[in-house]
Amino acid sequence: MDSLTHGLVAAILAYILGFPQLIPFAVIGVVIIDTDVLFSLISDRHPSLYLFVHGGIAHSLAGAVVMSVLAYAGISLATLAGVIDPAILVRAGPAGFAAVLAGAFLHIAMDLPATPGIPLLAPKSDKKYALFILPGPSIFLMAVSLFFLFWMALGVVNVAQGMVAYAAILVAFLLVRFVAFLVSRPALRGTMRAIPQVNPLRWLAISDSGDAWTAQDYRIGLGMTDTVIMPKFRNTSAEEVAQYLAMPEVKRLMYQSYIVTAEQEGNNLILSDPLRESGRLFYPPHFKKVTIQAGTPHPE
Repeated sequence: MDSLTHGLVAAILAYILGFPQLIPFAVIGVVIIDTDVLFSLISDRHPSLYLFVHGGIAHSLAGAVVMSVLAYAGISLATLAGVIDPAILVRAGPAGFAAVLAGAFLHIAMDLPATPGIPLLAPKSDKKYALFILPGPSIFLMAVSLFFLFWMALGVVNVAQGMVAYAAILVAFLLVRFVAFLVSRPALRGTMRAIPQVNPLRWLAISDSGDAWTAQDYRIGLGMTDTVIMPKFRNTSAEEVAQYLAMPEVKRLMYQSYIVTAEQEGNNLILSDPLRESGRLFYPPHFKKVTIQAGTPHPE
């Protein structure tokens, strides 16, 4: 989900739970996780740091703790510098840091239902975890969040009324997606992975037949259509490709991708995610392909 939606949800929860004085802390905690978009300025140039990317290490359990500590330290320094009124920190007390941490974990919980997933156990493991109920970033939710933020800021409705209306739309949206998820499960049970699309009635079903990937569009009420078979290896083999899997560029590609195919073209070995390259899936938008020249040194 987008940062605006995260922030509004954190504010609503703090308000409903009776902690209005903690709203700024909860919002900072829930939003600070998405500052990892800045990490790419470094990791794009250094493939070995591929976890330092949006949706990477900051979106892990350990990352949430570290980002919370950094955020609260920033609040404290800003208070000492006179940028923030000290009374805000005094009124919150120790609960201020708890609210920042709770906001960070709320962010993780809100991103878990969405594809392509987040590395909960990073840096120990780069495996992504997801419930695959929601598609990636939702333009609809971002538009709704923006609309209600302006609606309340302009005083069209008071904050309490706006929060109630916003929460109702958010719950309805999530309920529709969850019901669609449950309805589609029987038909998708035999697939390796079912990726939700923007249309809640559509899914991209991926299956592994051993030597090839199969992608099919599934629509509730219509069944499977548009079958595409993608061989895992062309003019190469799993054994030949295995020697390159530890390369930072390849590990970054694997982390960003849903599936990976390999093809030998002359002296070049091309590894790619055909789903993202063909536009069937748009997110993540970067690092869809890696070309390795024959004779390139690789880790032992």
